[in-house]
Amino acid sequence: MNTEWSRPTRYIVAVALSLLGLYIFYLISRSVLTLLILAALIAFIVRPVIHDLHQRFKMPRALAVVFTYLGVVILFVIGALFLTPSIVRAIEFVGELDYGVFIDNSFTWIIDQLIVIRDIQIPLVALDDYVDQTITSILPALENASTTIDPAPPPASAIIQSIGSAITVTFGVAAGLVGSVLSSIVLFIFMILASIHMSLGAPAYREHIMRLIPTPFHAEITILFNRIGHIWVAFFRGQIILMVIMGVTTWLGLTLLGVPGAISLGIIAGLLEVIPNFGPVIAAVPAVIVALLQGSTYLPVNNLLFMIIVILFYWLLQNLENTILVPRVLGEAVDLPPLVVMTGVLVAASVGGILGALLATPIIAAGREIVQYAYRKILGVDPFPDDNQSVESTMLPPMKEVPAILPELPPASPAPIDPAPNRAVSSVSIEEENMQAAKHKA
Repeated sequence: MNTEWSRPTRYIVAVALSLLGLYIFYLISRSVLTLLILAALIAFIVRPVIHDLHQRFKMPRALAVVFTYLGVVILFVIGALFLTPSIVRAIEFVGELDYGVFIDNSFTWIIDQLIVIRDIQIPLVALDDYVDQTITSILPALENASTTIDPAPPPASAIIQSIGSAITVTFGVAAGLVGSVLSSIVLFIFMILASIHMSLGAPAYREHIMRLIPTPFHAEITILFNRIGHIWVAFFRGQIILMVIMGVTTWLGLTLLGVPGAISLGIIAGLLEVIPNFGPVIAAVPAVIVALLQGSTYLPVNNLLFMIIVILFYWLLQNLENTILVPRVLGEAVDLPPLVVMTGVLVAASVGGILGALLATPIIAAGREIVQYAYRKILGVDPFPDDNQSVESTMLPPMKEVPAILPELPPASPAPIDPAPNRAVSSVSIEEENMQAAKHKA
């Protein structure tokens, strides 16, 4: 009885076991999954540096990994020391804005506009009466909402009780802060160690993956992996460039317009650039509020008109980024429609939080490459028609060869050629010549 599984059965079982393994891995590592993803991203980012140290400077791979991660830690510390104060000041600037005044001014502007509309005489008497009655019924609610009530001072007993509770809360917050700092340090060390382990074991991981793939598909899968890697490299490189360009451009533009706190708003615009499509919109909100509350430092316009100018500035900057910067910086590797990106960011944010929103774009672009490859293989056409790279240039480093057990045999000598047919041919030709000679004599 033949108990060998058919090929479809093997494929179905392999896919089921792979999905089950991924699900079990997710359940086990769910608490540290974010750290593992960050560790993998760090290992991917520093991979070119390790490769250059190992291949170009002939440094042992382990030593190259150690030097690279020492540099990463040093850069992280320097960046934390120099960038953290600027980021904190930018956040404090946005947090210290008087949003209550902004809300009151907004209600006041709405009330004034409704009064102007109510005073307009509409030719249709019935419509004019209806508009006047509607606005008259709305105005009292808006006026009550825009007024602020000064609270009465609390009694002395309440103040003493609040002091005691404040001391208790302070000690609790201090203990929680110390615990959070220590926990963050431990998690950071774990992330760096996990990333180092991934960098050290990268060749072995690649070799194991290629062993799971049938040999005829090695070239295609190698090209697919290289294209996906190009997407991620282009995304990270492009995001860093866009963050710097948009942050500096926003700072210079707001400075020319006379917006207070332009450098803080520029830092916020640069940091929020990591969130595709939504980041620039969120970065424009505090600038619009500052323009409406404080106005320009030297432009002779009222605050409302200046707010409109700032909105137009951010709108123009966003359009220039989408039409000029993004195609040149990111290229065709992450060329996705804006609607797809926005939808992906929302879905990824609901599933993976902030990290999911940040990585939604390269994940969608990589998924597109995999789907296109599978679709072309189903149709039976070339999976990479626009890929000009040769297979040899895209191949991953070969796997270790297994030493031969048997000695190499000498090359086989060619089989001897039987001269019999030649002899037959030669005898026939001699007889023909004799017959022709006899005919000639006759």
